[in-house]
Amino acid sequence: MSNWRLDLNEYLYLQTNENISSGAFYKLTLKRYVSSITEGFICFKPNLTYLEYKRIIALCQKETAKRNLGLDVSLELANFIQTKEMHLETRLKLGIEIKTREDKLLSRFESYKQIVDNKMKRPLREKQMWDSFFMYAMKKSGNFSVPGSGKTASVLGMYAYLKSQGLVNRIVVVSPKNAFGSWIDEFEVCLKEELRAFNIHAGKKAALRLGTGVCNLFLFNYESLGSIVEEVKTLASNALLVFDEVHKVKKIDGIYAAYAINVAKNANHVVAMTGTPIPNAYTDIYNFLNILFPDEYREFFGFSPALLRNPSPAERDNINDKLQPFFCRTTKKELQVPDANKNEIVAVYANEIENRLLKILKMRYRNNKLALIIRIMQLETNPQMLLKTLDLRDFRYLIDDEMEIDEIDTADYSGEVEELINSCAITTKFHACLDKVLELVAQNKPVIVWCMFIDSINRIAQALETCSVAAKCIYGEVPLDERQQILTDFKSGQFKVLLTNPHTLAESVSLHGICHDAIYFEYSYNLIHLLQSKDRIHRLGLSQGQYTQYYFCQTGYATEDGEWSLGEVIYNRLLQKEQIMLDAIDNHVLEVMPTTEDDLTAIFG
Repeated sequence: MSNWRLDLNEYLYLQTNENISSGAFYKLTLKRYVSSITEGFICFKPNLTYLEYKRIIALCQKETAKRNLGLDVSLELANFIQTKEMHLETRLKLGIEIKTREDKLLSRFESYKQIVDNKMKRPLREKQMWDSFFMYAMKKSGNFSVPGSGKTASVLGMYAYLKSQGLVNRIVVVSPKNAFGSWIDEFEVCLKEELRAFNIHAGKKAALRLGTGVCNLFLFNYESLGSIVEEVKTLASNALLVFDEVHKVKKIDGIYAAYAINVAKNANHVVAMTGTPIPNAYTDIYNFLNILFPDEYREFFGFSPALLRNPSPAERDNINDKLQPFFCRTTKKELQVPDANKNEIVAVYANEIENRLLKILKMRYRNNKLALIIRIMQLETNPQMLLKTLDLRDFRYLIDDEMEIDEIDTADYSGEVEELINSCAITTKFHACLDKVLELVAQNKPVIVWCMFIDSINRIAQALETCSVAAKCIYGEVPLDERQQILTDFKSGQFKVLLTNPHTLAESVSLHGICHDAIYFEYSYNLIHLLQSKDRIHRLGLSQGQYTQYYFCQTGYATEDGEWSLGEVIYNRLLQKEQIMLDAIDNHVLEVMPTTEDDLTAIFG
């Protein structure tokens, strides 16, 4: 009786004393795993995971038993599989134990806390400290705490501990550009260590290549990595590597995601941060898991993009069970941030012209729901925009930044409709928003006004100027250094009204120290933008007893089917989606939001 032997050198291989390549077992079962074959010697593909090794062993055991042969599995191969299994299971077990605060970990936590407290100017809250300890102990993990809950401070605590133990000498942050200022500010506020920052947009790439050994905070945006991947990878090998707002690289096979995964390959300590919910599908977790666990993703998680796009309920449970031990998530309630006041609705009724124009728009765009939403929003804020060509690609952010849209709508109205549009100079909603701003300013309250259109931002600023109210604007075309100066001036009270849009300023900016009132003049059903914008003024550090007030402007129309309001329908949809997120957090799972088509159906159903 002959034996088959499976062994592991640099790769898995099978030795036999017979040619099995012509048989059904090889062709139908084994061939998919094979790299090359010679007589009596089969070499398997080099990128197979240990789970695939186990599968090959099981297949060979079944086949040799059928043939009444023996199968030898080398000690090296058996030990390799056992080590892999123990490593992953240990990591999973540790994540659960920290989350449940097992007694055996308390002394280690207290030692960690003592060292971190000694290194920080501003102590972490208890829950933040546990998040910080979790990220340190896990080495590679996600922090999905909600916006405004102090994720950055928790990560800086982790950095302080790692550096005190000689495990890292710098922190390397990859984030959107508008988060750079927040990291610099938080470093200086939280840590006793003197800040020496390298900003890829303020520094020179040549300096990065020559060496920047004195710096302790490196700031790169995702787009900048392409030409300096190797340099950043070298920096990250002896650093705490942080991917902030990691949802920015959620597109599978996207070029920026590829840069991020490459940079993370040699890093020992990695944190992936995002405070946003999963918008439509579990595919959003694919890249961040590959960033954290590039060598282990296929072995342990093994979720294919196809499965993540449309998992069954059982598969969804499996995804959450496997993922849950590898991320921490803290809410503002757990950190005792004072609740915001009940939202105030600034409701107005459309005048006769606005009602007539709505009817025209609903007829014209009855087969294009997205264009209809944008055109109604334009009607409510500045009807003159209806006369301009509409490139729907410019408004992807209303839904999903990565949604494929390629439509242009030309404004070819009849002369009668153009005359109707031109007769509507200032809308009822614009008047109401302006009145609310002036009311708050008269009470000496700073206020932030959120818009979707740059035209709206500029028109409100001009209207306020005629009322002798100073206002500043931040949107995409405003240079980064100018944005920072505007924010500094706003925080120091040099002007009262800040006008902006959520896709420019909704991330990593803290305004809760100066501003407690926000007006939503325009808003979409993109929950991420709403949550991020709300948390600019409602976040950790807000003093007990301090109020936070949000105002939502809505126009009601008289239609053939009764009163109807786009703003009200979108607002109610946002509340539903926010509740989905909160329920998911309570159940310790990741939420999946309704699809874009679900939203459109809900609005125009």
